[in-house]
Amino acid sequence: MSIKRKKIAVGMSGGIDSTFAAITLKEQGYNVIGISLHMFCKQHPAEKDEKTITGEFEDVKKICELLSIPYYNVDAENQFEKTIIKNFCESYLSGLTPNPCVLCNKRIKWKLLLEKARELGAEYIATGHYAEIEFQKKENRYYLKKGKDKKKDQSYFLWQLDQNDLAYTIFPLANFSKIEIGKKIEDYHLKISHKPESQEICFIPNDDYKSYLRNNCKKKIHSGYILNLEGKKIGRHKGFPFYTIGQRRGLGLTSPHPLYVKEIRSKTNEIVVGPKDCLFGIELFADQCKWINFDEIIEPMRCRAKIRYNSPEANCTIFPQDTGVRVLFDEPILSITPGQSVVFYENDNVIGGGIIQFGIAN
Repeated sequence: MSIKRKKIAVGMSGGIDSTFAAITLKEQGYNVIGISLHMFCKQHPAEKDEKTITGEFEDVKKICELLSIPYYNVDAENQFEKTIIKNFCESYLSGLTPNPCVLCNKRIKWKLLLEKARELGAEYIATGHYAEIEFQKKENRYYLKKGKDKKKDQSYFLWQLDQNDLAYTIFPLANFSKIEIGKKIEDYHLKISHKPESQEICFIPNDDYKSYLRNNCKKKIHSGYILNLEGKKIGRHKGFPFYTIGQRRGLGLTSPHPLYVKEIRSKTNEIVVGPKDCLFGIELFADQCKWINFDEIIEPMRCRAKIRYNSPEANCTIFPQDTGVRVLFDEPILSITPGQSVVFYENDNVIGGGIIQFGIAN
């Protein structure tokens, strides 16, 4: 089938990246339709008000009108509330530091976009992520790769996508840089307001997760003790969900040397602090693993890993375990944080990933 006859649904936020995705696909001859997911929950006071949300979708609608493409809005509030918001709050209340964008991509965006696309007769979906999908006929497998613009690469957030997701997805930004995309948008003279980058949490205003937790989990958060490495009580915290591994500021402690959060003990409502040296770990355990390059890991393998979006890749060996993987790093790495994703790479390929459960000190 020629490209001109193929219908594709583009997930649109009104930002530069998703707008460019729609533009470039239309220029390539696709029959493009725009879809927005209404995910923000009205019952959460910390979020944008309804007027602001409605205005944002009006912006997307106007962009689609200017591009002469149909536009649809999908109500995803209930799913977002039950899946992303619930997991976000429960994770922090369990002493974990979650990455909601990873879960949202798999459980909300791809699920609902694919459903709506098929309902509208589209064969593919597309998003404004900086990543690439490559099909290898010999292996009969789709591979997820980094995008051309390594500074904007978002493959880290996509490790949970499976073969079915990848088979019906196109990433139009794969071979473009942010600068190139900006210039293309200028050529179309579209009025596009600033949108948060995808690595920011869309439902947390100003990235202030502490205020969000205060507003939505206040009754479940209580003050407790801060312990040093010897177990001595040296202060009090305002509630362990307000802290994360490696945090230095806001501890309210007086010390001759800087202290950092080393451990969060949700069961006893305590946090443990120590000097920066104690934050370095040599290995971690991760579960809930998903693999892209293969169905399962059956033997140890060498690769590189990222333990958070902004961290550098580190050389490591991953060992299969009954319920996940053990990751042994060549050199100690800083602030292994339970709840975050560890994502494995081989050159530009995303091998897979998992959720960090605990790290082991150097």
